[in-house]
Amino acid sequence: MKKFTFRDFMVFIILSAAVAIAYQLPYLRFTFYDQMMDALALNNTQIGLLATAVNLVSTISYPIGGILADKFSMRKLIIVTLGAFVILTVWYAFTTDFVMLMIIHALYGFFGIATLWSTYLMSVRNLGNEENQSTMFGSSEATRSVIQTLCGVAFLAVVGAAMSAAEGFRNLLLVGAGVSAVFLVLAIIFLPDHVEPHSKQAAQSENAGPEEKYTFVDVFKNPGVWLVTGVIMCCFIVQATGNGYLTTYTVQILQIDQSLASTLGILRSYVIAFLAGYLGGWLLDRFTYKGKVYLVGLAVAIAMLLGVIFTTPIIPLCVAMTLLLAFLANIMKATYWSTMDQAGIPNGMTALATGLISFIAFIPDFIVPTISGIWIDEATLAGTPEIGFYKIFIMLAVFAAVGIVFSFLLYRRTKKLEAAGEIVVRSRK
Repeated sequence: MKKFTFRDFMVFIILSAAVAIAYQLPYLRFTFYDQMMDALALNNTQIGLLATAVNLVSTISYPIGGILADKFSMRKLIIVTLGAFVILTVWYAFTTDFVMLMIIHALYGFFGIATLWSTYLMSVRNLGNEENQSTMFGSSEATRSVIQTLCGVAFLAVVGAAMSAAEGFRNLLLVGAGVSAVFLVLAIIFLPDHVEPHSKQAAQSENAGPEEKYTFVDVFKNPGVWLVTGVIMCCFIVQATGNGYLTTYTVQILQIDQSLASTLGILRSYVIAFLAGYLGGWLLDRFTYKGKVYLVGLAVAIAMLLGVIFTTPIIPLCVAMTLLLAFLANIMKATYWSTMDQAGIPNGMTALATGLISFIAFIPDFIVPTISGIWIDEATLAGTPEIGFYKIFIMLAVFAAVGIVFSFLLYRRTKKLEAAGEIVVRSRK
């Protein structure tokens, strides 16, 4: 295995930061839902539509991202991404027009995925090897959370210091644009064109001759691609939708102060994600079969989702349940890309495979927010807002149940590939 150098470390930090920015600025509703609603004069449905704009364009952009990552250098793609986020975020800071906001969020979706996502996944996978994939992806997720936590604290401070909601939200966005600009400069200085594979299998392939080139037909024919797609789809929806609505749930249903709810949202979305990334990545690499881990994790997630519903009258216990659910969901989100090795997806297929997997796995993400917003608004008009949230939690439990099935099938495939000698699974006993 190649030595992990200082430049590798800087590449790791910049890649993690780029994704941190791409998954924070377009998703401020996760921690500033009610402030965003007040500053921009939006209702629940309109916020859901903004989320849908991001997620719809993101979904369309995943296959595009796989092709771009396969053809263009990492350096160029990351620089374009960070430059676009600087421009878009400054624009966002100075408009309240809903049409403009929809356009900005759609462009966030494009540059956050087409020029970033697959090249990020391919590069992080290449920085690691077969024995530490969960640790690499978990550590990247944790690093993203550190950056998002620091940004979240800064955002909370500028919003709290402002004289009005509009001023506070504008200042928040200008700080976000400044952070994007800092990492843009670092990317220009440190990023190489490509990250060379550190994996033993990839190195052996390179020594054997020219690297095999894959097409989307090869990706479609690989059964592991579809199993990883199912696992990621279910885990992601549980994590993303849960984080998206647990903060406003504590405000609208538990009647917690907005500032305290945002603080809990930062804790849930970023601090807990940091702990889940490092600890979860390390723990998952201690288990032999990743499919079995996700099977158990999703079963526990179902119990926790039901726990949030049934503990609503006991506010401290309900809040604690949301934090535990966030911890478990973030462990799964931080590490689910590490299943590619045990699913039998070759290293050289990473760019195209991640493009296809993401395209399919994240389709529900541009449908679910709008449905969820409508459920909440309808339930609020009927005088029972908690029913709207309960529908969301039950829907997430159904996704988790489907994920259990995919996790079991992934475990079966890993055992089959191991028995056939196609992959090597190191025993962790």
